[in-house]
Amino acid sequence: MLVEEQIAARQQRAGTAIRKIVQRPQDGLYGDYGVVSASGKPYRVAMRGPGVFDNYCSCPDFAVNTLGTCKHIESLLETIRTRAGRKFQSMQFRRLRASVSLRYGETLEVHVHLPARASNELREAIGEYCDVSGILRREHYPRFAQVLERLRELDDAIVVYSDVLEFIDRENEIRDGMALERALLGDMKKAKAAIEGNLKVTLFPYQLRGALFAGCRGRVVIADDMGLGKTIEAIAAAAWLRERRGIERVLVIAPASVKYQWQTEIQKFCGLPAQVIDGPLPQRNKLYEAPAFFTLASYELAIRDLDQMRALRPDLIILDEAQRIRNWSTSTARAVKQLKSRYAFVLTGTPLENKLEELYSVVEFVDGRRLGPAFRFVAEHVERTASGKVTGYRGLDRIRKQLEPILLRRTRAEVLTDLPPRTDQIFHVPMTDEQAAPYMEQQHIVAQLVAKWQRQKWISEMDMRRLTCALQNMRMLCDSTFLFDKETNFSPKLKEFREIIRELALEENRKVVVFSEYERMTRLAGEELKKLRIEFVSLHGGVPAQKRGALMEKFREDPACRVFFSTDAGGVGLNLQTASAVINFEPPWNPARLEQRIARVHRLGQTQPVQVIHLLTENSIEERVWEILRQKKAVFAGLFDGTADDINFEKMGRKSVLESVKEIFVETAPREAPQPAAIQPAAAPDEPQSAAADFFQAGLRWLEAMAKPEAATEALSRIVQTNLETKRPELRIPLPEGVTTDRLAETLGTLVSALFKPAARAAGRQ
Repeated sequence: MLVEEQIAARQQRAGTAIRKIVQRPQDGLYGDYGVVSASGKPYRVAMRGPGVFDNYCSCPDFAVNTLGTCKHIESLLETIRTRAGRKFQSMQFRRLRASVSLRYGETLEVHVHLPARASNELREAIGEYCDVSGILRREHYPRFAQVLERLRELDDAIVVYSDVLEFIDRENEIRDGMALERALLGDMKKAKAAIEGNLKVTLFPYQLRGALFAGCRGRVVIADDMGLGKTIEAIAAAAWLRERRGIERVLVIAPASVKYQWQTEIQKFCGLPAQVIDGPLPQRNKLYEAPAFFTLASYELAIRDLDQMRALRPDLIILDEAQRIRNWSTSTARAVKQLKSRYAFVLTGTPLENKLEELYSVVEFVDGRRLGPAFRFVAEHVERTASGKVTGYRGLDRIRKQLEPILLRRTRAEVLTDLPPRTDQIFHVPMTDEQAAPYMEQQHIVAQLVAKWQRQKWISEMDMRRLTCALQNMRMLCDSTFLFDKETNFSPKLKEFREIIRELALEENRKVVVFSEYERMTRLAGEELKKLRIEFVSLHGGVPAQKRGALMEKFREDPACRVFFSTDAGGVGLNLQTASAVINFEPPWNPARLEQRIARVHRLGQTQPVQVIHLLTENSIEERVWEILRQKKAVFAGLFDGTADDINFEKMGRKSVLESVKEIFVETAPREAPQPAAIQPAAAPDEPQSAAADFFQAGLRWLEAMAKPEAATEALSRIVQTNLETKRPELRIPLPEGVTTDRLAETLGTLVSALFKPAARAAGRQ
C-alpha cells in the first residue's frame, strides 16, 4: 500500500515535472530522452516500456526511492500514452541491441538485456553470468571487464550505461578496501606504517583504527564523542587516500568558526597544501580556480558558492560538525547534498539530537540508499498517534545493522586509556556588522595614537588612557556589543557557546568550567543556560570569600549543576577536577594566566581527559595577539594583567606597551575581511595628514554610515546629544585628532573660497 501511494504521488506531480523536452528518440516513442525539469535541471530519461523498473531517470529521487519510477518517467509515460492512443497497451519497446543497465530496486543490481534478435551464443553467455531474469551474479563483479569483453565479442553493438560502470567500480573498491582493512587490523605494525607514513605525528590506537576505517571504506560517518580527534583521523585518511588512490582534491566544509583551525591542524599533522576560502566573491573565485590539495570552506559558502564547489570536482568531501545537515529541509542541507564526490567523510559527535530523521539526513550524504527511501524509513521506524504525534521509534537494531559498514562511533569510556591528558581546540567566530562598526572606530583611534607616538616619539598621559580604553573596548566588542554599549547584544560567541555547551553538558553529560575576564559576559552566558535549563554557578571578584566554598561544593556534588562560570578575579585557587572541559570566552593574553585557568581542571586528581576550547573572533585583535603568543610565547606576558573590566599597564613600561600595540596594528598585517559599508578601518599614516584631509575623511565615513538606515540611526545617535541646560537636542560633531577650531575655520575658509572662485570668474566674463 505504501509503495502504491508513493507511485501515485509521483503520477500526480507528473503534469508539472518537465519544463521541456530537449532530445527525443530518433525512431518511435520509446528510447532516450533529454528533459529539463520544472526546477531547470537537465536529466536523461531512458524509456523502455510501460512497466515498473522498465525505465531509468538520472534524477536524485529515482536513484534512491526504490520504486522503479519518478515524476519525470511518469510524465513521459503520459506523453507516450497520449500520442499512441489505443495502440499504447500493445506497443513494445523493440530492443535492437543488447544492453547492460542498473536496476534501481531495494538493492542495486546489474541487469543484462537481450536484443529482439539474439544469437544462441549470446544467450548462452548471458545464461552463464546471469540468473534467469538477467541479473548479473555478484561473484562476477570482480571480473566484470572480462565478462563485458566476452559479451562485446558476441555483440559489438552492446550498450553499457555509465552508471553500471560507476557502480561496479565502487563495489569492487569497497570489496578490496574491506579486505585491506582486515589485513591491516591483523598486523597493526604494518597499519601504523601505512597511515603514519604520511603524518608528522603519532596516532593513538583508536585514532589509527578510525583512519583505517575511513581510508579503506571511502564513504563513512565518524561519530566519535567530541574531542576524540575526528579531525586528525580524517586528515590521516585523506593523506593515505592521496598515496593509495591518487586523490588530488579534498573539499572540507566546516562551520565558519573552525575552518582556520582545520588549516592549522593540517599544517601541524601532515603539511599538505591547504587554503581557506574566504573574502569577497572575486577573491573566492580566484581561490576556487587554483585549489590546493585541501580546500577549506564553510556551510554558509556551500549555499552561496555551490557552482564553484561543483566545478572543483573534489575526489573527497569532508563534512565537519555535520549536524548542520541534520534537518533535510534546510537550504544548507539541500545545497550540500548537491555536491558529489567519489569519497566522503562525515564527522559529527551528534548525528542525532531530537528526531530519527536527523540521522537519516546525515547518513544520506554518504549513502542515499543505505537506510532505504525516506518514506519507508519513517513508516517503518517512527511510531505516531492518529494525530501525527511521534510517540517512539522501533526497529533500531535493524538501523544499527544497516549502518555497521559505514558508521564508526566510540565514546570516551571505550577509549579512555588512549586519550591524551589534554586536547586544545580553537573555534574562530565571525564578527557581525553591528560589532564591526564600533570595533573599527576603536581600531582607528588606536592606529592614530600609535602613528602619533611614532611621529612624536612620546605620548601624553591622556592619550595613553585613550589607548588603554580603545584596546579594552575592542576586546569587549569581540565578546558582545552589550559589554560596550549596555543596550544591544550582538554576539556570535554566545551562539557558538550555546551549541558547544548543548553538546558537552546535555548530550555528553559532562561538567564544564567557563572563563571570561568580564563578569557581564558570564551573566549573558548564564541567560543562555537558563534557556537550555542547565543549572550553573558563577564565581567572580564580587562574591565574598566565605561563599565561594559553597559554590564549588555545589558544582562538585550536585549532578544537575553542569557549568561553573569564573572570572580570573574569582578563579584563583580553584580545584575543579569534577569538570572535564574548559571554555575560554576570550584569551587573557598572559600565557601564565591562561595556563592557570586550565590548571583549575587539568591537575593532579583529574581522572578524565580534559578538553579546552578557546573562542577567538575572526580578523580581530584576539586572533592577532593569539598568533603572536603562539610564535613568541610571552611577548604579551603581563600586558593585560588586570581584573574583570580593567587593563593593567602598571607592570610594563609605557614604551613596551606601545611597541607591543604597534606590533599588532602596524607590523602584523591581518587577514583581509569584508568590512561593513558604514566604517572602513583607517591605516596608521607615516606622516601627519592635513586638517582638511582629516576633516573630509571623517565626513566621508559619516556619509557612508548614513547610506544604511540601521547604521544611520547609530551614526546620528553619536552626534545628537541633549544640552543639559536647555534640555534640547543638539548636533555635535567630534573633530578628528589634531584639528583645532582655528585650523577648521582656516580650512573651511579655503574650501569656500575655492568653491566660489569659478563662479566669480564666470560672472566676471559675462
